[in-house]
Amino acid sequence: MSNIRPVSSAAASAPDRAFLPGRSPAFSVYSILRFRRAVNVRDIAVFCRQFSVLLNAGIPIVETVSILRNQSENRRLEHILGDIHTSLQMGNLLSQTLEKYTDVFEQFLINMIKVGEASGSLDEIMERLADYYERNNKINQKIKSAMTYPVILSVLTVAVVVLLMVKVLPMFTGIISGMGGTMPALTYALISTSDFFVNNLFLIVFVIFALIVGLRYLIKTDAGRYWFDGVKLTIPGVKTVTVKIITARFARSMSILLKSGIPIVNAIDIIKHMIGNLVVEKKFEACGEGIRSGKGISGPIRDLNFFPKLLEHMVAVGESSGELDEMLGRTAVFFDAEVEEAIERLTVLIEPLLIVILGVVVGLIIVSIMLPMISIMTTI
Repeated sequence: MSNIRPVSSAAASAPDRAFLPGRSPAFSVYSILRFRRAVNVRDIAVFCRQFSVLLNAGIPIVETVSILRNQSENRRLEHILGDIHTSLQMGNLLSQTLEKYTDVFEQFLINMIKVGEASGSLDEIMERLADYYERNNKINQKIKSAMTYPVILSVLTVAVVVLLMVKVLPMFTGIISGMGGTMPALTYALISTSDFFVNNLFLIVFVIFALIVGLRYLIKTDAGRYWFDGVKLTIPGVKTVTVKIITARFARSMSILLKSGIPIVNAIDIIKHMIGNLVVEKKFEACGEGIRSGKGISGPIRDLNFFPKLLEHMVAVGESSGELDEMLGRTAVFFDAEVEEAIERLTVLIEPLLIVILGVVVGLIIVSIMLPMISIMTTI
């Protein structure tokens, strides 16, 4: 049980920087970067884990927030925790204060904290949340790590092609023209493309930059995000990873909510905003309506026609046995491993594909250069 009691006057009057004696208040570039850095999943995971540890150690909640503020590596989170600390000293609940920062703390976390405050088990709730966000962060890092090499290889491929088209090919064009050689169709096409690159390089760079910025802006809109989320569910390989990630997230989130005593209907309403895919979120609206009409959960989940059959079976077994939270917890562990394997398989497929593309492009350029050279040598 958490020890939620008023902070002592000594703790309340303690200096804000007491736990960081070496911190300098001087304004610096580092402090600017820390303030501008967004609060990510890792920051939330660390926050929940430290919160749980401090509560289990018997430290009052107000003093806990003060300690976390001073230990935070994220300047924005530090600023938010300062506001939370002030609000708690005024007698407000933690969940009430977090409602002001829904852009940082998702509704799932706030609802879980409300349950912990009402049941007096905030330390246990924070521990479950820490496990949840640590797992999400691990998956995110796994995806970033797996995509690092393909991204680097893609950039190198584009750089090599541009270098060959802009610098190397024009050099051979002059040599071939000077020797009076005839140009095959392939060589002529590539030379025309090279001339276009050279004459419109800045325009091409501007168009590419505008497309990237426009795409990023489009994805931030509801219509654009819905389209992009739909694309992720149609590309082979990417669809497999996306489905497994959503399945693992659903099973883990649902298990935590049910273990905390939240009714299934409310849990579905909370989870549908955590899926991370608008296309699937739309489907979950029908799922919630089915549960409210008394169909249980296994039927509506099956009617979604989205989740793997294993999850549907585990939900049905858990519902009939009255151990749905335990079944979902075990399912989440299984699909966590499936996500890692799916990411590795996707990476294994992407890397050789990029290498083949690079080889084909470079090969075409070399052949286009060699063909007229061979023609000239034959004539001589």
